Amino acid sequence: MNKIRFIFAVVLFLLATPFYKFFELDQDKDRYLVAGKSRSQFNETINFPRKKILDRNGNELAVSILRSTLLFRSTEEKDLGLAYAERVNEPIFLFNSKRIYFENQLNPVFIKEVREFCDCSVISEPVYRRYYPYGSIISPLVGFSGVSGGLEGIERSFDASLKSNQRSLNFFRDAKGRRVKGDLKNFIERSSQSDLSLTIDINLQFKLFEELKKSISAASAKGGFAVIMDARSGDLLALANYPTFNPNRSDRVIQRNLSFDEYLEPGSLIKPITIAGAFNNGIINEDSLVDTNPGYINLSGFKRSEAGGKNYGVLSPSEIISNSSQVGIAKISIMLSGDQINANLRSFGIGKELDLNWDGIDSSFLYDSSILYDIDKASLGYGYLLRANIVQIARAYSAFANQGEIIEPRITINQLVRKSKAIDSKTADYILDSLRSAVVEGTAENISDSTVSIAGKTGTTEKYIVGSGYTPGKYISSFASIFPYESPKYIMVVSIDEPDPNNYFGGDISAPIVANLAEHMLINGYIE
Repeated sequence: MNKIRFIFAVVLFLLATPFYKFFELDQDKDRYLVAGKSRSQFNETINFPRKKILDRNGNELAVSILRSTLLFRSTEEKDLGLAYAERVNEPIFLFNSKRIYFENQLNPVFIKEVREFCDCSVISEPVYRRYYPYGSIISPLVGFSGVSGGLEGIERSFDASLKSNQRSLNFFRDAKGRRVKGDLKNFIERSSQSDLSLTIDINLQFKLFEELKKSISAASAKGGFAVIMDARSGDLLALANYPTFNPNRSDRVIQRNLSFDEYLEPGSLIKPITIAGAFNNGIINEDSLVDTNPGYINLSGFKRSEAGGKNYGVLSPSEIISNSSQVGIAKISIMLSGDQINANLRSFGIGKELDLNWDGIDSSFLYDSSILYDIDKASLGYGYLLRANIVQIARAYSAFANQGEIIEPRITINQLVRKSKAIDSKTADYILDSLRSAVVEGTAENISDSTVSIAGKTGTTEKYIVGSGYTPGKYISSFASIFPYESPKYIMVVSIDEPDPNNYFGGDISAPIVANLAEHMLINGYIE
């Protein structure tokens, strides 16, 4: 009987043990799962690269490239490292005072040999290096960034949306400890973040830069800047400046983006706006005639004459624009009140800041006094006593290309297209026709045979230098244009700084650049 009891107890124990172990494992399952997860998963802080800057067609204007680098303690040691790399034909991407960026992944043998060659301590680390594929062609606009973020241009203005960030990501590893999978959720989240797309067309940018540089050289000028804007959307398609700089060099000498940052007296480019304002205020109409005899006018004790001592006689408003008559504009301007002049200029965006998120100083200026003498009114009428940049001028001229509607310029694709009414469509069409006459038979007639019909206005101003005043022999030669004339699609403004004082008129210096670009755009399908 005792034997039977013993056998029963053993069987009962054997049957109960699995259930006990199951219960015990069930109690500790969370502990085992955590332990297993810690062996198969790990967390790592990842530095994501700075976002790309792209043109409207997806071409990379700024990109971060992961490069193998060697960091040295001094410039002298870096120079030794460079010498050894060149001796063994190890391709170099870039270098600065203490770091060398290499084209290829470095192997440990090469790093050891560098240390032995220079007898120095070398740190090897892969880092992201900002690279600008189009270099000096667009650098005043794109700018450049450094370790702390954007330092100039778009890189600085849009730093908040471009800057890199750190993220803590989860990864899986195999039995040998190798990373085999990543955190899919975070990967998708990162991939969905868009890069910064500009309205710039790099192909037009390249051509505009090329033509601008060539014309500056031919005119023996100090420099120049130009803009091409889509008349219908406000997209800034090209913004060229010269001189410029190479953003990929650490010893670069920064040049401002003059298209945004240079505020100048536009001179005769304002005359069509003054005529439009006189129409809008009922001062003159299409049938009005203005007697400009004898070719000069006395205003508040100041004598103002036509350029070159000419006398145009009796002129229509259209002829005042096409001949760029100083006396004609002066006589119309003094018929307007001070409030009317300023309100008209502001309706065209003169004195109004551009909404482009550009991190620069707005130096636009519009003389606004409670009392405007005749000389003040005349000066405002032909583009003095005010300052604007060429993008503001392009914005103003958009009214003549869009039947009276002003288009706000855009620099990024995601900006909304915004419009405002400046003048009625009949006045806008009249001014556009007058601008065409300026090319066909006026101050820009040397481009009258252009393959694309261009409407435009020349502007030549004496250069005002702070502290010196108006400087004899120094001029700004400009041309503001709309094309094709029959169906306006583009606005282009060019300014050349200090051309040869023996050949400085806008029609001779700046207008041919527009003609060359318009022909290029026709050949390449920008114009139908």
